[in-house]
Amino acid sequence: MTLSTNVTIASHELLALQASMRDAQMAAADYYGRTARNDSIDELGTPVRSFLSAIQTVNDLLTNSVGDSETYRSITSSGIHPNTSVILGVKYVRNVAQHLPHVIRPRDDHALIGGPLGMRIYTFWDEIPAIVHDRLRQGTQRLKSDYETRLLGTNVTDTMLDALNFFSDVAPDIPHRDQRGEWTGFPLMSQPGVRDRLHPEEPSDEKAARVWLDERRPNGDIRVICAQLTVDGTQYTLGFTFTGRLSYAPFVETPEQLFRDAAAGYPYVVGDALANTVDRSKDIPHVVQGPVLESRGDIATWTTPVPSGGWKEDWSDGRMTDFVHRLTRTEQGGGLLGSTSYLVRRARRLNALVPYSP
Repeated sequence: MTLSTNVTIASHELLALQASMRDAQMAAADYYGRTARNDSIDELGTPVRSFLSAIQTVNDLLTNSVGDSETYRSITSSGIHPNTSVILGVKYVRNVAQHLPHVIRPRDDHALIGGPLGMRIYTFWDEIPAIVHDRLRQGTQRLKSDYETRLLGTNVTDTMLDALNFFSDVAPDIPHRDQRGEWTGFPLMSQPGVRDRLHPEEPSDEKAARVWLDERRPNGDIRVICAQLTVDGTQYTLGFTFTGRLSYAPFVETPEQLFRDAAAGYPYVVGDALANTVDRSKDIPHVVQGPVLESRGDIATWTTPVPSGGWKEDWSDGRMTDFVHRLTRTEQGGGLLGSTSYLVRRARRLNALVPYSP
């Protein structure tokens, strides 16, 4: 969502806001990571409470401490942003955790989803007992409806992403970013077959999400093109995305998408990845969604720049042909396979196939 007015953040205010956003982002990433290890509800409560505290710190800073706090208060009071109520609900439950002897954690009943490629529990916000609510100050009590409308019974991860998304929309400079420009702690790791969002910026609507995915740069450091082939009348380039010297996933893009990425500053090169890598999958067991390839040396030593105009004709050394056809069917498919193909493409383009590690 793009607001007509954003909160102006002065340079001397930015560092504290980004630090608090980093705390919130890392708490969300920590929580999500723990759900794949089937931690107890008590253990999951720790990153949940850390998240609540960090988010409320951002809210307090924007409400009371920045020079343009009037704009922020006008945004939150008007309800112009659909996730304003999430922030108010977070404030409610954070105040419970901060001021009363009541433990905030996800409720005990949860969903366990997954299969051979890994299991993950999905937890939900619990009720606040009336005896606890009655002890709160009246200002906090008035926020109960926001908690019950937007948090109670909903997926905890969704709330975290909604809250982070809200702050990014109202103050776009405050998300904490890593050296690649990506949100610190994101994307969350893809779970095969699960449509839940992996990124605070990701739209819930799949059509909008596909546009968002294509308009942002891919993650990872560099992509090595290994072939270009035509499948069902459409030309595709194919290769592997590398982070450092490791590749966790292949990619398949139309030449048009490749040049859009390159125009945005993302590096593509050409080379024989299969001849210049070794399979490290057995050495990195926590990556279970595909092979992990490691370059034997510096990638620059076995790759060359992409020709300025690309390639008019298809090319491949023969080893990649069947691979290309499989990739395009799973990632570019439509119809009944549309939603599944989006999940595959999202995981590969976000490089969301390996757990985030700070």
